[in-house]
Amino acid sequence: MKKLTFVSLIATAALVACQSKPMLQTGPDVEVIDGNLVRVDHSRADQAYVDPNANFEIYTAIMITPLGVDNVEIIQPSSSFRTAGNRNWELSNADKERLQEDFRAAMEKQLSKQEGYQLVDTVGNNVLEISAILTRIAPNASKDDYRSRPAGRSKVFSEGAGKMDVSVTFSDSETGEVLALTKNSRSGSTLWGINNRVTNLAEVRRAFTSWAIQIRAQLNQVHSQD
Repeated sequence: MKKLTFVSLIATAALVACQSKPMLQTGPDVEVIDGNLVRVDHSRADQAYVDPNANFEIYTAIMITPLGVDNVEIIQPSSSFRTAGNRNWELSNADKERLQEDFRAAMEKQLSKQEGYQLVDTVGNNVLEISAILTRIAPNASKDDYRSRPAGRSKVFSEGAGKMDVSVTFSDSETGEVLALTKNSRSGSTLWGINNRVTNLAEVRRAFTSWAIQIRAQLNQVHSQD
Protein backbone atom coordinates (compact mmCIF):
# COMPACT_ATOMS: atom_id res chain seq x y z
CA MET A 1 0.00 0.00 0.00
CA LYS A 2 2.92 2.38 0.41
CA LYS A 3 3.39 2.70 -3.34
CA LEU A 4 -0.25 3.59 -4.00
CA THR A 5 -0.18 6.02 -1.10
CA PHE A 6 2.79 7.73 -2.68
CA VAL A 7 0.81 7.97 -5.91
CA SER A 8 -1.58 10.14 -3.91
CA LEU A 9 1.37 12.13 -2.55
CA ILE A 10 2.66 13.12 -5.97
CA ALA A 11 -0.82 14.11 -7.06
CA THR A 12 -1.25 16.87 -4.49
CA ALA A 13 -0.14 19.93 -6.42
CA ALA A 14 -3.25 20.41 -8.57
CA LEU A 15 -6.02 22.95 -8.29
CA VAL A 16 -9.08 20.87 -9.16
CA ALA A 17 -9.98 17.83 -7.10
CA CYS A 18 -10.60 14.54 -8.85
CA GLN A 19 -13.10 12.05 -7.47
CA SER A 20 -11.42 8.97 -8.96
CA LYS A 21 -8.62 7.34 -7.00
CA PRO A 22 -5.16 7.80 -8.54
CA MET A 23 -3.96 4.55 -10.12
CA LEU A 24 -0.84 3.44 -11.95
CA GLN A 25 -1.44 2.65 -15.60
CA THR A 26 -1.29 -1.00 -16.61
CA GLY A 27 -1.63 -3.01 -19.80
CA PRO A 28 0.02 -2.85 -23.22
CA ASP A 29 -0.55 0.91 -23.66
CA VAL A 30 1.01 1.95 -20.36
CA GLU A 31 2.92 5.24 -20.64
CA VAL A 32 6.48 5.06 -19.31
CA ILE A 33 9.08 7.84 -19.29
CA ASP A 34 12.76 7.79 -18.37
CA GLY A 35 12.65 4.00 -18.38
CA ASN A 36 11.04 3.53 -14.96
CA LEU A 37 8.33 6.12 -14.34
CA VAL A 38 4.76 4.97 -15.02
CA ARG A 39 1.93 7.41 -15.72
CA VAL A 40 -0.65 7.85 -12.96
CA ASP A 41 -4.26 7.97 -14.12
CA HIS A 42 -6.85 10.11 -12.31
CA SER A 43 -4.09 12.18 -10.76
CA ARG A 44 -4.91 15.62 -9.43
CA ALA A 45 -1.70 16.77 -11.04
CA ASP A 46 -1.70 17.70 -14.72
CA GLN A 47 0.84 14.93 -15.21
CA ALA A 48 2.14 12.45 -12.66
CA TYR A 49 4.55 9.52 -12.92
CA VAL A 50 5.93 7.12 -10.30
CA ASP A 51 8.35 4.20 -10.21
CA PRO A 52 6.17 1.21 -9.24
CA ASN A 53 9.21 -0.61 -7.83
CA ALA A 54 10.41 2.18 -5.57
CA ASN A 55 10.55 1.40 -1.85
CA PHE A 56 9.51 4.57 -0.05
CA GLU A 57 9.63 2.89 3.35
CA ILE A 58 13.36 3.50 3.58
CA TYR A 59 13.04 7.29 3.64
CA THR A 60 12.96 8.95 7.02
CA ALA A 61 14.37 12.37 6.08
CA ILE A 62 13.71 15.04 3.46
CA MET A 63 16.09 17.34 1.64
CA ILE A 64 14.58 20.35 -0.14
CA THR A 65 16.62 21.79 -2.98
CA PRO A 66 16.36 25.45 -4.07
CA LEU A 67 13.51 26.25 -6.43
CA GLY A 68 14.80 26.20 -10.00
CA VAL A 69 14.24 29.61 -11.62
CA ASP A 70 16.90 29.83 -14.32
CA ASN A 71 14.85 28.76 -17.34
CA VAL A 72 11.38 30.18 -16.79
CA GLU A 73 9.22 30.75 -19.86
CA ILE A 74 7.25 33.98 -19.47
CA ILE A 75 3.93 34.35 -21.27
CA GLN A 76 3.40 38.07 -21.68
CA PRO A 77 0.03 39.52 -20.59
CA SER A 78 -2.43 40.49 -23.28
CA SER A 79 -2.22 44.04 -24.62
CA SER A 80 -5.41 45.02 -22.79
CA PHE A 81 -3.65 44.43 -19.46
CA ARG A 82 -0.41 46.19 -20.33
CA THR A 83 0.08 49.86 -19.60
CA ALA A 84 1.34 52.17 -22.31
CA GLY A 85 5.07 52.10 -22.87
CA ASN A 86 5.71 49.11 -20.63
CA ARG A 87 8.46 46.62 -21.32
CA ASN A 88 8.16 42.87 -21.47
CA TRP A 89 7.68 41.02 -18.19
CA GLU A 90 11.04 39.73 -16.92
CA LEU A 91 12.27 38.04 -13.76
CA SER A 92 15.11 40.00 -12.23
CA ASN A 93 17.74 38.40 -10.03
CA ALA A 94 15.93 39.90 -7.04
CA ASP A 95 12.65 38.33 -8.22
CA LYS A 96 14.29 34.93 -8.53
CA GLU A 97 15.86 35.15 -5.09
CA ARG A 98 12.52 36.13 -3.54
CA LEU A 99 10.75 33.20 -5.22
CA GLN A 100 13.41 30.80 -3.92
CA GLU A 101 13.22 32.27 -0.41
CA ASP A 102 9.42 32.07 -0.29
CA PHE A 103 9.37 28.54 -1.66
CA ARG A 104 11.93 27.42 0.88
CA ALA A 105 10.12 29.16 3.74
CA ALA A 106 6.78 27.57 2.86
CA MET A 107 8.27 24.11 2.52
CA GLU A 108 10.29 24.30 5.72
CA LYS A 109 7.41 25.70 7.75
CA GLN A 110 4.99 22.98 6.68
CA LEU A 111 7.33 20.00 6.43
CA SER A 112 8.84 20.72 9.83
CA LYS A 113 5.38 19.89 11.24
CA GLN A 114 5.09 16.52 9.54
CA GLU A 115 5.48 13.30 11.45
CA GLY A 116 8.23 10.76 10.96
CA TYR A 117 10.56 12.77 8.72
CA GLN A 118 13.50 14.97 9.55
CA LEU A 119 14.51 17.96 7.41
CA VAL A 120 18.16 17.72 6.43
CA ASP A 121 20.64 19.56 4.20
CA THR A 122 22.86 16.64 3.20
CA VAL A 123 22.35 13.50 1.15
CA GLY A 124 21.97 10.08 2.74
CA ASN A 125 20.64 6.61 2.06
CA ASN A 126 17.42 7.42 3.90
CA VAL A 127 16.91 10.92 2.47
CA LEU A 128 14.17 11.75 -0.03
CA GLU A 129 15.08 14.75 -2.17
CA ILE A 130 12.28 17.08 -3.28
CA SER A 131 13.17 19.38 -6.16
CA ALA A 132 10.84 21.88 -7.82
CA ILE A 133 11.46 23.87 -10.98
CA LEU A 134 9.39 26.88 -12.01
CA THR A 135 8.96 26.28 -15.73
CA ARG A 136 6.51 28.96 -16.83
CA ILE A 137 4.64 32.01 -15.56
CA ALA A 138 1.75 33.84 -17.22
CA PRO A 139 1.19 37.18 -15.47
CA ASN A 140 -2.23 38.78 -15.85
CA ALA A 141 -0.92 42.35 -15.99
CA SER A 142 2.19 44.38 -16.63
CA LYS A 143 4.93 44.14 -14.04
CA ASP A 144 4.66 46.52 -11.11
CA ASP A 145 7.96 48.36 -11.49
CA TYR A 146 9.11 51.80 -12.68
CA ARG A 147 9.93 50.52 -16.16
CA SER A 148 6.55 48.95 -16.88
CA ARG A 149 4.13 51.19 -15.00
CA PRO A 150 4.88 54.90 -15.39
CA ALA A 151 5.05 57.24 -12.43
CA GLY A 152 1.64 58.49 -11.32
CA ARG A 153 0.00 55.47 -12.92
CA SER A 154 -3.56 54.60 -11.98
CA LYS A 155 -4.33 51.37 -10.18
CA VAL A 156 -4.23 48.18 -12.25
CA PHE A 157 -6.92 45.54 -11.77
CA SER A 158 -6.87 41.93 -12.94
CA GLU A 159 -8.42 38.54 -12.26
CA GLY A 160 -5.71 37.33 -9.93
CA ALA A 161 -1.97 37.50 -10.46
CA GLY A 162 -1.84 34.84 -13.19
CA LYS A 163 -0.62 31.27 -13.54
CA MET A 164 2.61 29.38 -12.95
CA ASP A 165 3.77 25.94 -14.01
CA VAL A 166 5.94 23.83 -11.76
CA SER A 167 7.74 20.53 -12.32
CA VAL A 168 8.54 18.54 -9.17
CA THR A 169 10.73 15.47 -8.78
CA PHE A 170 11.06 13.12 -5.80
CA SER A 171 14.44 11.41 -5.88
CA ASP A 172 16.81 9.27 -3.88
CA SER A 173 19.25 11.90 -2.63
CA GLU A 174 22.23 9.55 -2.65
CA THR A 175 21.84 7.90 -6.05
CA GLY A 176 19.93 10.67 -7.82
CA GLU A 177 17.37 8.16 -9.10
CA VAL A 178 14.05 9.85 -9.82
CA LEU A 179 11.24 7.98 -8.06
CA ALA A 180 8.33 10.24 -8.98
CA LEU A 181 7.59 13.27 -11.13
CA THR A 182 4.72 15.74 -11.38
CA LYS A 183 3.95 18.66 -13.64
CA ASN A 184 1.35 21.16 -12.53
CA SER A 185 -0.22 24.45 -13.51
CA ARG A 186 -1.32 26.66 -10.61
CA SER A 187 -3.55 29.72 -10.82
CA GLY A 188 -4.04 32.57 -8.43
CA SER A 189 -7.28 34.17 -7.34
CA THR A 190 -10.32 34.05 -9.62
CA LEU A 191 -11.58 37.34 -8.17
CA TRP A 192 -10.90 40.72 -9.71
CA GLY A 193 -8.78 43.01 -7.58
CA ILE A 194 -5.80 45.33 -7.45
CA ASN A 195 -2.74 43.94 -9.20
CA ASN A 196 0.55 45.09 -7.71
CA ARG A 197 3.75 43.59 -6.36
CA VAL A 198 2.25 43.13 -2.89
CA THR A 199 -0.89 41.28 -4.02
CA ASN A 200 1.05 39.21 -6.55
CA LEU A 201 3.61 38.14 -3.96
CA ALA A 202 0.82 37.20 -1.55
CA GLU A 203 -0.74 34.92 -4.17
CA VAL A 204 2.58 33.22 -4.88
CA ARG A 205 3.13 32.61 -1.17
CA ARG A 206 -0.36 31.16 -0.79
CA ALA A 207 0.29 28.81 -3.69
CA PHE A 208 3.57 27.62 -2.19
CA THR A 209 1.97 27.18 1.24
CA SER A 210 -1.00 25.24 -0.14
CA TRP A 211 1.28 22.88 -2.02
CA ALA A 212 3.53 22.36 1.01
CA ILE A 213 0.55 21.63 3.29
CA GLN A 214 -0.72 18.93 0.96
CA ILE A 215 2.71 17.36 0.61
CA ARG A 216 3.07 17.30 4.40
CA ALA A 217 -0.29 15.60 4.84
CA GLN A 218 0.54 12.87 2.36
CA LEU A 219 4.04 12.33 3.78
CA ASN A 220 2.48 11.80 7.19
CA GLN A 221 0.10 9.26 5.69
CA VAL A 222 2.90 7.40 3.95
CA HIS A 223 5.09 7.25 7.04
CA SER A 224 2.30 6.20 9.39
CA GLN A 225 1.34 3.11 7.39
CA ASP A 226 3.02 -0.18 8.19
